[in-house]
Amino acid sequence: MGATNATQITKNVKNGEAASLYYFYGHDVAALESFVGRLITTLCPKDARFMNYHKFDGRKLDIAAIADACEALPMFADRVVVAINDLRMEDVAKQDGDDLRKILSNLSETTTVIIYATGVDLYKNKRSLSDKNKRFCDFCAKHGDVCEFAYKTPAELGRSIAATLSKSGCTINKRNAEYIAEICLCDSAFIKQELKKLSAYAQGREIMREDIDALCVKHIESDGYDLAKNILNNNARFVFNRISELEMQNYDAYEILSIIGFSLTDIYRAKLARSSGFDHRQAAADFGYAKNREFAVKKAYDICGNMSLAKIRAVIGIISRTDLALKTTSMDKKAAMLALEQSIAQCFMAENGRR
Repeated sequence: MGATNATQITKNVKNGEAASLYYFYGHDVAALESFVGRLITTLCPKDARFMNYHKFDGRKLDIAAIADACEALPMFADRVVVAINDLRMEDVAKQDGDDLRKILSNLSETTTVIIYATGVDLYKNKRSLSDKNKRFCDFCAKHGDVCEFAYKTPAELGRSIAATLSKSGCTINKRNAEYIAEICLCDSAFIKQELKKLSAYAQGREIMREDIDALCVKHIESDGYDLAKNILNNNARFVFNRISELEMQNYDAYEILSIIGFSLTDIYRAKLARSSGFDHRQAAADFGYAKNREFAVKKAYDICGNMSLAKIRAVIGIISRTDLALKTTSMDKKAAMLALEQSIAQCFMAENGRR
């Protein structure tokens, strides 16, 4: 028992080897929720749920009720399934946490507890669980199976996107399928929404890049590379037009500046790696990128070839100073946007380390 993956859990359950305890978490909430739904249906079919399925809200923990559910014997079924959704250990009193661990460490063979998070944030940063949630996750790994639903890579999602579209009679090439994944931030929920629109629009033909750009909602984080790249290439028309569009969508200067800075950091790291003779995989490993964000380094690696390292450094300096100014100075939304636009104009003037 311990950390595993959804495929292995599915295989084990089909072979009659269901665990007594499952702990599921991760950023790809849509994939997680879909998997949990299928797992519950497999372990406790709908016609057996009235007596054998119990669901609890982890934000309003009822230890006594959970204990009763876990001790119950299955009625006309193979097992009792207890689901606890959105359990966040920071919100749990110490005594309740201790009692819950006692319950979970003494489950019968006919009881399966599924703990999963879909509406609470368990992380202290983009990669790591908070300390209390990590300790609880480790506890669950000792007594059952733990699975993290991280975002998949664009390449992995590209294959599933093509397969999904083929069911509606549409086709798409590999690059455009991966492009959908990228602009949707590799989030299954976003992708699912966009595929419905695209398949209805294409009506059985091949889906082209123009269709994607015309119909799909670009999430602001996916704009980071386009904005950073065009700032570094002095493409003022593109940059200011896109900032105006984002402003009309009610994004503020702080958000726009943040995604530009984030992408500039990727480009800077990629340029350093490329200048040192390392490939994008080595750069991703050296800078600690998660597997699903390797594509970000590759993308940065591909676009930074003709860019001056001095220019990149100068632009990062301007953006950093502007970020500090916005965070330490009282400005209304209009003044902050003006400050952002002025800093971008300064970036266009930064050449070979000037400014």
